[in-house]
Amino acid sequence: FSTADAVSDISGRGVGMDVVRRSIQALGGRIGINSRPGEGSTFTLSLPLTLAVLDGMVLTVGDHTLVAPINVIVETLQPKAADIRSLGPRGSVLACRGSHVPLIDVATALGWKSSDQGRPGGVTLLVESEMGLAALRVDGIQGQRQVVIKSLEQNYGAVEGVAAATILGDGRVALILDVDGLIAARARPAPAAPVLPLPQVS
Repeated sequence: FSTADAVSDISGRGVGMDVVRRSIQALGGRIGINSRPGEGSTFTLSLPLTLAVLDGMVLTVGDHTLVAPINVIVETLQPKAADIRSLGPRGSVLACRGSHVPLIDVATALGWKSSDQGRPGGVTLLVESEMGLAALRVDGIQGQRQVVIKSLEQNYGAVEGVAAATILGDGRVALILDVDGLIAARARPAPAAPVLPLPQVS
């Protein structure tokens, strides 16, 4: 990608966007690209205000403790059974404020054993990200706190739907959710097999 009008031997070559993406992800951020034929492309860069500390909502999903970035959470809901509707063989949508948003069961999305995806009960987080609005279904909310970000990719490997990890005050390891990654994975067909197994932490 380059904004130069002309390319010479020493300038104007630009930088590969994969390099930019890796550098931004290493800082705990993300890059979004929206292209329209004949109109151009919009690049959205999202970077944390600090590189080590995150304001997060601590969640319970089954026997696991997760953290969702507080800045993407719009509100929390407790939907009724009538508000949840099946969409296709593996999807559900949530009726919310006159519209329908994708409903993502976090336990199912991360490959942990879960019962019916469209089941009522639990708590639903309405989140907004570059991918749009979505609803994340979890089992409970423990509270809000600041957590120190630990790179999961450097110590274990890249896991879709997980941005990083943190160590809570009681010594437990909690995974930090990548909301954009969860929404993007929900929009794609189900893969035949995961590339890398998710670490089991509790």
